[in-house]
Amino acid sequence: MDLDSLGRKIINVESLLVLLTIASIATADAIVGPQLSLGPLYLIPLSYSALSHKLSTTLALIVLCVVLRQLFGPLGNSADPWLSFLRDVAIAGVFAVIVVFLRKLGRERRQIFELARRQRDELASEVEMAAAVQRRLISLNEPPVSEFDIAAKTEPLLGVGGDYYDFIDLGDRRCGIVIADISGKGMPAALLMPALRFGIRSVVAGQGLPAERVERLNEEFCRTTETRQYGTLFYARLELDSGRLTYVNAGHFPPLLVDADGRWRTLDAGGPPVGLLDGSRYESEEVTLAPGSTLLLYTDGVSEALNPDEEEFGVERLAEVLVARGETSANDLVAAVLERVHDFQGGRAANDDVTVIAVRRPS
Repeated sequence: MDLDSLGRKIINVESLLVLLTIASIATADAIVGPQLSLGPLYLIPLSYSALSHKLSTTLALIVLCVVLRQLFGPLGNSADPWLSFLRDVAIAGVFAVIVVFLRKLGRERRQIFELARRQRDELASEVEMAAAVQRRLISLNEPPVSEFDIAAKTEPLLGVGGDYYDFIDLGDRRCGIVIADISGKGMPAALLMPALRFGIRSVVAGQGLPAERVERLNEEFCRTTETRQYGTLFYARLELDSGRLTYVNAGHFPPLLVDADGRWRTLDAGGPPVGLLDGSRYESEEVTLAPGSTLLLYTDGVSEALNPDEEEFGVERLAEVLVARGETSANDLVAAVLERVHDFQGGRAANDDVTVIAVRRPS
């Protein structure tokens, strides 16, 4: 529920409570009769109205309460009803002065709501601007044109997010493939994503194994960020002619490699997340994407998606989608994974950003 709807709901509930309270006092006054005056109780709903309603509304309710007091209160049976009426009017006049001060409190309350609305609108505008920048950055990350079939898609949870993927031309028919997940969600994670992108593109351009490049990236990340700001990362160098893939997994959810026969394995050699521990060491591993094989990279928004029974989607279900899809295109495979995850959630809202990359080597 947004602030505007909440504000209207509060006003409607307050109006109903004011009217019910006035009606209850009038009814009780009629039942008690001349033995006891409940008229002073009218000040309770009138004070509440002065805080939340227009001045004209509160003045109209004052008049209504004076009339009800004459009709149902004990003063209606007094020896001089007109004198009682004039006294009630005088009391109402004094209370009207008090209403002016109560109205000031009411204005301050409305100003708080208005300030909250403005801050909400400003934040929404800033988030949309950040989302546009992030979409622009990600749109620049096009896979290389080659015999490999590559597709990727990301779905941020809050318009902006900390998931990141990239394809980097390393020259000599080599392509760098990156998927990363910054700790946290929303704007804090999104603000670190461009820094990670710049760091990765600067570091991987150097010579050496992927593990050495990630060690350098970890040093830079530890030097420029706080300890609680870190990112999981999978970086691979793919040789487009041979299909040889040299990778390092820095604390990321292990990608799945499925061969043409449907057998699958995870790629988990590497080390801790980048930015978490200064001086961390990483190891690389080499595999081959043979004809007919598929590599699927993903973030925890996929594997940790929850259904209404709090059950995680898991790696096994992800592998089932890959094996069942067989020779489908990379685009169709990414769409199938996202569809399967959404179906599994059963209408439950996502709890994290979702990113999927499929790399297929046709048979």
